Amino acid sequence: MTGYPADLLHHPLSYARVEAGLGKTKFAQLIRLEGRGLGYNLGTTRSTVFKWERGDHAPDDITQMVIGRVLRISDAVRLSEPWPRWLLAGDNTFDLAAPWTQEATLKSLTSLAGSGPMDRRAFLGIGGMALVGIGAQWATADPAIAAAASGDRVTSATVDHMRGRVESLRSMEQVTGGGEFLESARTDLRLIMRMLENGRYTEETAKQLYVLAAEVCCLLGWMSYDASLHSAAQQHYAVALRSAKTAGDDTLGAHTLCFMATQAANHQEQLAAVGLMDTAEAIRGRVPAIMRASLAAHQTTVYNKAGDKRKAAAALNRAFDALGRVDASDAPSYLAWFGEAQLRSTEGRFLLTTGQAERATEALERSVTEAAPRDKAVRYGTLALAYQKTGDLDGALDATYKAADLIEDGIHSRRGVERLQDVRRAFRPVKNEPKVREVSERIAALAA
Repeated sequence: MTGYPADLLHHPLSYARVEAGLGKTKFAQLIRLEGRGLGYNLGTTRSTVFKWERGDHAPDDITQMVIGRVLRISDAVRLSEPWPRWLLAGDNTFDLAAPWTQEATLKSLTSLAGSGPMDRRAFLGIGGMALVGIGAQWATADPAIAAAASGDRVTSATVDHMRGRVESLRSMEQVTGGGEFLESARTDLRLIMRMLENGRYTEETAKQLYVLAAEVCCLLGWMSYDASLHSAAQQHYAVALRSAKTAGDDTLGAHTLCFMATQAANHQEQLAAVGLMDTAEAIRGRVPAIMRASLAAHQTTVYNKAGDKRKAAAALNRAFDALGRVDASDAPSYLAWFGEAQLRSTEGRFLLTTGQAERATEALERSVTEAAPRDKAVRYGTLALAYQKTGDLDGALDATYKAADLIEDGIHSRRGVERLQDVRRAFRPVKNEPKVREVSERIAALAA
């Protein structure tokens, strides 16, 4: 199938609907009409379809039955798989979450040889970043990983290949947000754990494996946090901290504490957040400059949330000072995301809460320029709030539209949506302006 932008086709319902030549509005109308003919009063709208295709929630059983009729998919096919897989039932024999092992390969071959793919529609069954992910998994997969997980010797080359998988996953997460790759990260964690449990290795290799386990757990914590799965995030952070301690890696431990503290601060656990930062501060002298800069930046956020503006300002100054002393050769890969763009974002949020909206706007504009797509979706929302504070309604609307565009185009970050909800509340004094009403309705649809 050609002629459709790749970012449109990120969900099985998107494929089925577009292949049928139906826009979201027309599709919703047909569902209502078909439902009415069957005696059901369904309130499906364009916004409802958008939420289904974003994966925010699934239609109920009756609505799924009506969708099947609209798309001319038999009840037998519809009932053969859970939502949304029945929309592509039989089209895709590739399990994206399966590890790249001999066992999983044999299972895939058996499935393919037994029934063959049932290509009911002439369109891709896998698209967007999921398709990119298959290539990345192939590039970093290695038979040695599977062998090591099954009891063979874990070599330094095996650990390097595993590290490559984690790096690839981290890079993809920065593009679209964490929610898309949670299962991939869990797969990597399972492989590492199987190596630790079943493999044969030296003491140094064990340390490297525990470091990798801590990195994946911390990444899972961040992904969960980005998807607003906060309890899961805490659990992953706690295990990351334990694994980092087992490996004797103070930098990775401090890194994890920073994320734990920021999560706590954003959930009104200010005393706990400050306590976690105090714990991390105690090892500041034993970590590289990039970690000291990140630590001070997180302290800025935590102290600011706790209402201690003086300490927050001092921490912000320390962060800029440490950033100027960074030696790239000392920077661990999991801190590659931290740099001036991130620090300008921290600075902008601090200035915004201390009544310095003009300066905040300048800092936030600089932070957006070099940000990863996932971060841009959040930072444009913060920039919109800064523009509002300065009285620049057009600037606020422009930043809001850019954030909404990124989210609708495939950035899966609940933080971005939540930031736009803050923007919508800030628009209330001018809510009757036509452009404000329009963007507020768009935000409401994203947040629903």
